Amino acid sequence: MFTLILLTACDTAQNAPIFGGDIPYLEGEVLLQVNGDDVDQMNVQDENGLEETDYNAPIRVQRVRIPAGQTVESVVDKLGQDGRVSFAEPNLMAFTTSTVNDPYAGYQWNLNDISAPSAWDYGTGGGVIVAVLDTGLKSGGPDGVGNVLAGYDFYNNDSSPSDGNGHGTFCAGTIGQNTNNGVGVAGVAPGVQLLPVKVMGDDGSGDISSIANGITWATDQGAKVISMSLGSSQSSSTLSSAVAYAYGKGVTIVAASGNEYASKVSYPAAYSGVIAVGAAGVGGAHSAYSNTGTGIDITAPGGDLAADSNGDGYADGILQETIERGAWTYTFWEGTSMAAPHVAAAAALVIAQGITNPDEVANILQSTAVDKGAAGYDTTYGHGYLNAYAAVMKARGGSGSSDSGSSGSGSSGSGSSDSGSGSSGSGSSGSGSSGSGADVTAPAISAVSGYTRRTKFYVKWTTNEAASSYINFSEYGSYGNTTMTTAHSLSFTGTTGSTYVFTLTSADATGNSTTSSEYSISL
Repeated sequence: MFTLILLTACDTAQNAPIFGGDIPYLEGEVLLQVNGDDVDQMNVQDENGLEETDYNAPIRVQRVRIPAGQTVESVVDKLGQDGRVSFAEPNLMAFTTSTVNDPYAGYQWNLNDISAPSAWDYGTGGGVIVAVLDTGLKSGGPDGVGNVLAGYDFYNNDSSPSDGNGHGTFCAGTIGQNTNNGVGVAGVAPGVQLLPVKVMGDDGSGDISSIANGITWATDQGAKVISMSLGSSQSSSTLSSAVAYAYGKGVTIVAASGNEYASKVSYPAAYSGVIAVGAAGVGGAHSAYSNTGTGIDITAPGGDLAADSNGDGYADGILQETIERGAWTYTFWEGTSMAAPHVAAAAALVIAQGITNPDEVANILQSTAVDKGAAGYDTTYGHGYLNAYAAVMKARGGSGSSDSGSSGSGSSGSGSSDSGSGSSGSGSSGSGSSGSGADVTAPAISAVSGYTRRTKFYVKWTTNEAASSYINFSEYGSYGNTTMTTAHSLSFTGTTGSTYVFTLTSADATGNSTTSSEYSISL
């Protein structure tokens, strides 16, 4: 499982950046924007002993190395007091957002779910440049991705955006996989020109500066759509500036809402001018992991590997060709990372009909979406579930309805989980309140799982009723999720080489509580 944790600081000129806790950033450097001209920029650098290592000219953001012996926090604080500085912030870490699970085989139900085959009768996105900002794109493969432009690697600063992770290749294939060639799988808009922009390393991590550079570069290269399977819980002035630059140049920007089971849409999806995409399973049923909130715009197939809603005997993941552990495979993944490329591809199909204004593109996608949940807009599905055919028909000045059915061919596949996780233990103990007619049943804890990435580890579980839940480390104390919910997800930073032993406790509104047996997770 890969999860993007794009944790950023606030605009220094207005609010103090957030430090400490669970906010990873690169040591020894900051990002800043200076008001005025080049002379002002140089003066700020000289006076503070800063060394510029990169400059994003379209949004005037400098990446600078700070003096030895000084902390990022102290430098950002000092620069924040300088009236010439618009903002200064840490160069925060980012990670990809999709989730990956165990091996399954099945069909590409997602294509028929959004009526993509019907949309292809009117074009496949020919001539539209779609930039995929991710871990890059791996060339080759039995099926492969056609119509690929020369991209760039902003993570390593070279002209070879090759993917050693698989995440970027999966997302690119969802958009533009070779289709109707008798091999492998299909893409939603196979006629587009894909522009691979590597902003993440092969370990799935990156930084804000690289992502912002990727956005502005892709814009200047003529991209009409930018697809980002990235999510975050906080904002960054650098990232928002890059998004505003692309939007101002007429680019339709699409981003994943995030996989944190949260009621808040992550960034950059939450920015104005970005289409925020949530994930759904077969038929548009909301995927529990998909973030919700007032910023959600639309949902699209992201998969649900815990379900077989169409009864075909296979888990409802999204099937695509990519690399896993260096080998080509057809594999099933789930996540808002999988959902966002569907919308980016549908946007390209609309743009190919002559609608180029990003607001018009967004309006067409949202107004033709299939209403789900509460009538009209809601904070779970946004404007509804993507319908590519209806969107294309509206772009053409006509009308249309979705088709139905399932795809007629299947492929065997495999899935992978991220490294370093392990858990053991079973059973739970419960205690309840007493009293005549009172609720005395404790919530049941189930589906406990965990995984690690570097020194970060994540634990998630479910309860059969709304419950306030806590994780209790025998050595480090308790940490809680005070939101009353049935899906729980907590993340922590630990020490490499350590094994952490913990139990989970959940309590319902009337005080009935359950404590699980012990689990362990190693870094």
